[in-house]
Amino acid sequence: MPNYGLPGVAIHQRTAIVVGAVAVVALAASLLGWRIATHGDEVAGTEIVLRTERLGDGIVVGTRVRADGVHVGQVTEIAAVGLGAQAITLVVDRSQLDGIDDSMRVDYGTSNLFGISEIQLRPGRGGAPLHSGSVVDLTGARAADAVDATMGNLLRGLSKVGDQALSSRLAVVLDQLATDVRAFTPLLQAMVVTARAVADNQTLPPSFQLEQAGSAVAGAAPFAGATVDVIDRVYRIDALRTNRPRFDASVNMVVEQLFPALQTTMAHAGRQFPAYAAMAVPLLSAVASAVPDPQRSSAELTALLANLRSAVTDTESGPVLNVDVDLRIAPVPMIPLLGGQVIPQ
Repeated sequence: MPNYGLPGVAIHQRTAIVVGAVAVVALAASLLGWRIATHGDEVAGTEIVLRTERLGDGIVVGTRVRADGVHVGQVTEIAAVGLGAQAITLVVDRSQLDGIDDSMRVDYGTSNLFGISEIQLRPGRGGAPLHSGSVVDLTGARAADAVDATMGNLLRGLSKVGDQALSSRLAVVLDQLATDVRAFTPLLQAMVVTARAVADNQTLPPSFQLEQAGSAVAGAAPFAGATVDVIDRVYRIDALRTNRPRFDASVNMVVEQLFPALQTTMAHAGRQFPAYAAMAVPLLSAVASAVPDPQRSSAELTALLANLRSAVTDTESGPVLNVDVDLRIAPVPMIPLLGGQVIPQ
């Protein structure tokens, strides 16, 4: 078997040479495609330098540059120019930078769902046109014009929020919420007990209740009409419309004279009343002592009034006392009372 042969495979020298040549050509084509893919975004154009105090995560040489969502260039160099400052060199196609000058704003953002970072140029106001070698200073007062919205910065912000809000602050909020709910527990229990009592003791059918509610609503219209009528009648009082000064004088008299005088009178009565009350105490005590047994006195007075009622008869001439007098055994001095007549024996 030849050196280029494989056990169980029928192959000749010419076939092996052809297969090797095809493999070399395929490898060269792959290298050329990779080169074009990795460097095909290079744009020969205007070179701009961005001087910033912050550099977004993932911004490296070769990072794409976009303006209004359109790819206009890429980053060619990143260098430190001092403590806390960087110089980012961009090569962009100036023909694509419509409305963008040296007053532009820079956003470090993400270009896809995988978090690949890119630089987005946004137009500003009142700047000078860009030219090759222009330096856009985004430090100092313009530091806010460079916004870091990369995935790394978002994750750091999320971690800070989680560390602050989802730990101690969240515990405080939950504890406060639990306290508030505990404070409302008696009210909720009272509402539940009330609803249960109403449901257990409801004897009237819903149709009757709805009928009564409809009657109440039906009476609302006459009530509203009567209220408006009363307001209209008050508005049409002649004294209010034609003799307003007299009405105002009456109101002022009531407010400024009658009520203060009544207040003074009640104040004096309040101060003098205890003395009169003290005087009435002995009298009431004597009356109370005169009736030591109220039940017995009440019974005796009731019997006395009943006897008086039975002894007096109503006639046409008025009440007459029902009494019979026996004078047959009266002494001699009673004879003149009889008009000189002798009582038969």
